[in-house]
Amino acid sequence: MTKPEVKLADAFRTIGSSEAISKNFVVPYYLEDHKRRIAITRVGERLYAFDDLCNCADEACPLSGGLLAGTTIMCQCHGSRFDISTGAVVNGPATEALNVYKVQEVKGSIQIQLTTPLPGP
Repeated sequence: MTKPEVKLADAFRTIGSSEAISKNFVVPYYLEDHKRRIAITRVGERLYAFDDLCNCADEACPLSGGLLAGTTIMCQCHGSRFDISTGAVVNGPATEALNVYKVQEVKGSIQIQLTTPLPGP
């Protein structure tokens, strides 16, 4: 018996208007086909996309509600801090890095690229 082919969402996809992403403001998006919440922010002239849910406790907490200082975001529930440019944990209690995603602005739209497998049926 062979395993079903795993499809990757490796193409850029438009998820919203670039007008929705103000500088230093974190905007959450839910990707239904991936069953995943991501957050997008603009720091200076650069866009960043990363997992929106903090992984530092049994209950996930949205990082989009946390405090953004430069390229570091702090979980409002648990106090963990992450570098949004790399996903690395800056301070715990989190021990696992966030996933970060390629993001671009094209003709007034925000596009992200996910290279993770789509969930199975």
